[in-house]
Amino acid sequence: MAIPKVAAIHDLSGLGKCSLTAAIPILAVCGVQAVPMPTAVLSNQTAFESYTGADLSIYMPMIAEEWKKRRAEFQGIFTGYLSSEQEVKWVEGFIDEFRKEDTLILVDPVLGDEGKFYRGFGDEMCCAMRNLCKKADVITPNLTEALFLLGKDAALAEQGEPLEIVEQYAKELSKLGPSTVIITGIHQGENIWNVGFDAVNKECFSVSTRKIGEGYSGTGDILSSVVCGCMVRGESAHQALEKAAKLLEASIAEAVEDGTDPNEGIAFEHHLKLLMD
Repeated sequence: MAIPKVAAIHDLSGLGKCSLTAAIPILAVCGVQAVPMPTAVLSNQTAFESYTGADLSIYMPMIAEEWKKRRAEFQGIFTGYLSSEQEVKWVEGFIDEFRKEDTLILVDPVLGDEGKFYRGFGDEMCCAMRNLCKKADVITPNLTEALFLLGKDAALAEQGEPLEIVEQYAKELSKLGPSTVIITGIHQGENIWNVGFDAVNKECFSVSTRKIGEGYSGTGDILSSVVCGCMVRGESAHQALEKAAKLLEASIAEAVEDGTDPNEGIAFEHHLKLLMD
């Protein structure tokens, strides 16, 4: 049986356990081959006090052209952090070029967190990302990003929205086009919830983890990678989200016990076996 391939369009950060350094091992454990399309190479993820790197945007069309020559086919296309509206637009074209009937398109619409845009992003990037989400089968915004995409006040993310309201947000986002919406990182008391909506079956689902320690780098990337890998191998979004939650909770608990710098990310390597059940 051929191993399914996923084109993973993300940056490559040396330190911080996010983007491709999270996606590649997680997809592999799920029995899926990651085919990286690096958007940039960074010394470390950008939450550290400084970083250096190289933008690879000009090489992406050349890489795609080589893949076309080899008639590469992908069972999944998985996008994460994209640096500009132009890059988002190019990814739309990549999806149009490589999408087949059975290709799962998962977009993690990276825009911001804690009620604010990430540095360098604003309304124009939000508009571009909204258009990209229209091409997706699955999107995995955090609560801030969901509010941005819906044109709502992102400050609501800091106040803590009731889960019933977040379910409504997920349903509204599904009207953009994706059949599955998973909104991540909703803080409620001692738990962090992830809320999903399956537009095909018109069902909501939710999974929680215990709130442990500080916020850690890369947890959103890890969750999206698990969802991508599990769904490409045929599991439901709900099943995938449950496995992601188990992996995150165990990995964060170990990071807290070890006193790991939150910028360094979590100890997911020791718990990848949880994805094999």
